[in-house]
Order: sequence, then structure tokens, then C-alpha cells
Amino acid sequence: MFEGAPDEPAGYVPRDMDDGLREALANAAKDGGFLLLNGQSCVGKTRTLYEAVLEVLPEWWLVHPASTDAIRELAAAPTPRTVLWLDELQVHLGTADALTEGTVRTLLHRGAVIVGTMWTTEYQARVLAPRREGDSRGDEDRRLLERAVVFDVAGAFTPSENARARERAHEDRWVRAALDSPDTGFTQVLAAAPDLVRRWECAPDPYAEHVITAAVDARRLGVHGPVSEEFLQAAVRGYLKDRRGVAPRDWLRSAIDYATAPLRGVAPALLPCADGDMEVTTGYVAADYLLQRARETRRTVCPDDAVWRALSEHCHAPDDLERLARAAGLRMRYAQATAFHRRLAGHDDHGATEALAEALLREDRIEEAIEVLRPAVQADWHLGKARATARWAGLLADRGRAQEAIDVLGAQGQKSELIKLLVRVGRPDEAVEVAQRWAADGSRYADGHLADLLAELGDEEALRARAAAGQVNSTGRLAELLARRGRRQEAIALYMPYVHTERGAADRVVELLVEEGRVEEALAVLRPFVEAGYGKACQMLAEILLAHGREEEAVDHLRTAAARDTNLHEQWAEHCPLDELPALAATGMWPAVARWTRLLARQGQLERALEIVKPMADDENAPAAMHLTELLADHGRLHEALDLLRNLIASGGAPSTWWAPEQLARLLFSHRLVGELRTEVDAGTEGAAQLLRRLTYGETGAVAEERRERYRGWILPEYGVC
Repeated sequence: MFEGAPDEPAGYVPRDMDDGLREALANAAKDGGFLLLNGQSCVGKTRTLYEAVLEVLPEWWLVHPASTDAIRELAAAPTPRTVLWLDELQVHLGTADALTEGTVRTLLHRGAVIVGTMWTTEYQARVLAPRREGDSRGDEDRRLLERAVVFDVAGAFTPSENARARERAHEDRWVRAALDSPDTGFTQVLAAAPDLVRRWECAPDPYAEHVITAAVDARRLGVHGPVSEEFLQAAVRGYLKDRRGVAPRDWLRSAIDYATAPLRGVAPALLPCADGDMEVTTGYVAADYLLQRARETRRTVCPDDAVWRALSEHCHAPDDLERLARAAGLRMRYAQATAFHRRLAGHDDHGATEALAEALLREDRIEEAIEVLRPAVQADWHLGKARATARWAGLLADRGRAQEAIDVLGAQGQKSELIKLLVRVGRPDEAVEVAQRWAADGSRYADGHLADLLAELGDEEALRARAAAGQVNSTGRLAELLARRGRRQEAIALYMPYVHTERGAADRVVELLVEEGRVEEALAVLRPFVEAGYGKACQMLAEILLAHGREEEAVDHLRTAAARDTNLHEQWAEHCPLDELPALAATGMWPAVARWTRLLARQGQLERALEIVKPMADDENAPAAMHLTELLADHGRLHEALDLLRNLIASGGAPSTWWAPEQLARLLFSHRLVGELRTEVDAGTEGAAQLLRRLTYGETGAVAEERRERYRGWILPEYGVC
């Protein structure tokens, strides 16, 4: 761009957010505060924050910690008037040694000002991702980030920012160059993004190029920490596999010097990382923008075995190893995945031990898997102990060592697994004895297991005796046993005493009455629950009416019920009259939009359907975006759908695009595009490996007949009352 020009940083173009950011910094300086700039790579987060701190707090100490331990040390012995600088905050989160909300709270109480930057995708994944009931993973990160005052840094300049840039361009050549580079982006040019790419892709020799490539691929595959020189040296062989001849003696040093040279004082391709004393370089991290670039240009490139081997031998952080194991498995590099799991198991990671055992089982190495699981089974209590023991016992039984497995489960008190195993190996009487002793303690959970077992064994007499004694679990199991034997009247009689108080019992009675042809009686049981607003009862009522030719009555019912219960929107949209569907879709009710646009597409009005769906998809509406790809694929525009999905994946994986990888794999599978599916395996696309095996080898495991669902007879108070 400016050949031979001295390496000087670009001038700063003030951002619209500057005043608010400076005011927040001044307020934080009074009693402590936490400010976070959130945006994509190379949008000016770091520079904007640097300029604000330099102006508002020029006399304060600035601490850039080398590790999370250093942050905790600062919290234990804080220095007055200190700014804690946490560029790329995500590196301190989501690891075994993560920064906690408690440490941040301590620093804030002691008057520290914490400032940081973070990628938008990393921030959204922690704050906006949906939580699953009972899953507390990520709660600590979420609490920490909720303490921050967040400023969003846009990737493009606003009109007022562009005006200021044009004014500054008269005196700053880098600003002028950025304005003249519309294809790259203003902030990216100022952050030296084109020069970074050029430095990588136009390196003077293959050694320099592949040292950068190795570091970038390591990040892309899951290494969040720095990589060592030993790794770079070993990995480069994998990129030079077709090259002949002797490398220069100093090739590694020369390549690293090239890769770590700063560009205009902004950022090198590889950032050196120092030890705790900041005196010795311990490794290198690829620049953010190069990672972003690699996700676009190298997404489908699976590194050579030599690179995987180098990762296995020279990466040590457990969190990195776990991510690498997953990356290898998704790419069908099972031997490499096993190597990573083995390394993790060496860290006394019992979860990794189980994963290693499963990897060995995929290769039919059952005896090795048994021995691998042994330490997890014999260890003191840990989160996965019960699961590992059950798996171990099952493997022992498979190898004809049933008694050994039974002894292990009995010694560890795993009664439910012991009961299953005894039945499995043909010792049901012993299973019943174990279950009876367990249920004698009065545990409702144990009583449920005994009732399940008796029903599984078909012991009607024992169930009837327990039901007569008031055991509600046994009552439910007995009713279901009778129903399966065609004795529905008796089953209904057992359930009826619970119908007016227990929704589960009422639902089952309705099903049995319909099977008996007693539709009006079934509807009479349902209606009190419908009037009380019980969603499932409303759904069942509509299904019964539709199944028995009472469509008008069902439509009237759904129209009213869906107005007060969004859970019924899908059923209402499916059955509402066609002349009402466009108006219903116009309200934004998604199931109605989906049905209406499918109808339009089938009628040859695909463009009209796309005009309705595209704005919703562009607004990060995941169901709409998924539906858009289905419309395109189903109506002759498959490659447009595939390109859309690939672009979503390459964009960095925001929470709203979680569905894209599996959707891409499903489309390729359904159209039998083996070559493209194999490419997605190399890319590590979720679900691609499983579907490729089915296409290539005709495996049926993934589509094996699902275990038959059967009603378990639960009529416990947890179902609530009408």
C-alpha cells in the first residue's frame, strides 16, 4: 500500500461512542467499574478503549495480566489507581482456571477500573445463549459479564464518523488509505488487516507461510492458549509434505521473526506471549483477523496427520485438548481423537476417561476400554462415577463377567443399574429382591423402580397387591400392563379415581376411552382441563375432534385456545382455514408464516414466499432462516441454500445460527452429495461424519428402530391438579 513507509500507527478517528465511554470511565474511577467493548475482530475495539483510557486516566497504573492467576494476585493485593486491561476477555473465561465474578467483584470493591474487549460471537454465546433446565454451565461467565457496562462497537463507520475520517484524511495517509479501500472495511484497514493477510498469504518462503498457518489452524481447531516453538517446528512438516530438499538451518527462527514483526506498530501475524515475569517468550497466538480469515478460506481444510500429531504432543491445557478431541472426532480423525482423550485421561479427567473408553469401543478394543474405565470406577466420588461404573459393568457383562459386574454395582450401591443388569443376564428373581429391599425404605423413587420392574416382568398379581396397599406407582403400572393386554376397561377403572386431580391420569384415560370408541366420555373428561387452560388438554381435544370428522368444531376451539396459549400456535396454523391463513401469517405467527410460504412455493410463487421469509431470516430469526434454506432446496435452488448455510457457518457461529451446520449436512445427505458431504467432514461440520458413514457404508445404527415408547403409568402428585 505504501511501500517503504515507516511503521507508524494510524491516527485515531473519534467514534460516536467516545463521549459516553469517557463519561463511564470517569464514573468508574470514583468507586471502581467494569467496562467492556463488544464487537467483531478488527473493528477498533482496542484502539477506541486505549484512547479513552489515555485521555481520562493518564496518571493511573495500567496492568495487562499474563494469566488469570495474575488477576487473582492483583485482587488479593490491589494497587491504588489501577486500570486492569483485559483485551480479548474470552481467553479468561470458560476454562478450568477461569476468571470468576467473585474476583471481579473484589477488584471493583477495592476501586479498580477493569476494561476489556470481546468478540461479539463470544459475548453472545455466553450471555444470550438459551439455558437448559438443570444445566448450570456458563452461569459463572454470565454473572461476570452482567457486571460490565457494555459498549457495542459497530463494524462500519456511521455517517458522522465517516465525515470525521474524511476531515482527518487530509493529514493522515492511513486514514486516507482506509477510505480508499471499500472492499476491506475502514476499521480493518486501520487495524492492518489487509497487511496481515498479505503477510500470511504472500510470505517470502513456505516456512514463514506455514508457521503462521500452523498457529492459525491450531486456534481454528480449538487451541485458545499460545502454541510453542516446538509445536510450530513439528507442525510445519505437515504442510511441507510434498516438498523435497534440505531446509535452511535457521528456517524456524527466520520464520518466527517474520511472523512476529509488527505492522505499522499495530499487530503482528503472531503475537508473542511471555511468562509471568514478561521476560521469556513462551508461545505465540495468531492474530484475530487471521483466524477470521481462516474461517472463510480454510474452513474445509483438514490438516495433515503430522499437524494433528504435533497438536497432540505439544498442547497441554486440558480445555484445549478437549476442544481438539472434539474437532478430530467431527472430522473422522478417530485415532487422533483417541490420542487427545488419552492425554486428558492422564490429567485425572474422568470425563475424558469415559470419552477415551468410547473411542476405544468404536475400534472394538473392548478389553482396553474396560481397563481405561477402571480408575474412574475405583476413584472416590466424582461427577461421572455412577455413569462410568454402569458402563464398566455393562462391558464386563458383555465379556461374560456378569458376576464381577454385579459385585461392583452392589458394592457401590447403584441399585437401579444393578436391577437392570440382573434382568439382562437372566436373574429376574434376584432383581425383584433387590428392588423390594430398596422400596422397603419408603422411597418413592425406589417404589417407582420396583413398579417398573414388576410391569416389565408382567407380574400382574404383585402389582395388584401393591396397588391395593395404596402404592400409586404400582397402580399406574398395573393399569398400563392391563391396557397392553387389551383389558382397557380394567385399566380405565384403575385410573378413574385420579382423573379429577391428576392430569397425567386424565390424559391416559382419555386415550383409552378413545381407543374404546367412547369419544363423548373422553371429551367430557377433557373439558374441565380445557376450561382451566391446560395446554395439552386443548391439543388433545382438537386432535380427537379432527380425527372424528368434527373439523368445524375443532377449528373454533383452536381459534379461541391459540389466542391465549402460544404453545397451540403450530396446531392452529396447521388447521386454520386457508382463507384465514394469509391474515394469520401477517400477524407474524411463525407457524402460520411457514405454512403460508410453503403453500405459495408449491403454487409456483417462490419469489413471493422468499420475500416474506428473508426479512425474518435477516433479523436472526433461526426458524425463519432454516425455513428459507428448505424452501430454496425444495424448489430447485439447492446450491443457493448450501451457499447460504456455508456463509452462516463461516461468519463465526452466532447463537442464532446454531442450526446451520446440521442443516447443511442434512441437505447434502438427502441429495446424496457424497463429495460435498466429505468436504464438510473435513470442515468439522456437526453431523456430517455420521451421515457420510450412512451414505458410504450403509450403516443403520444412526437410523436403528427407536425403542418403543410406552406409557409408564405415572400418576403422582407432581402432575398437579386441575
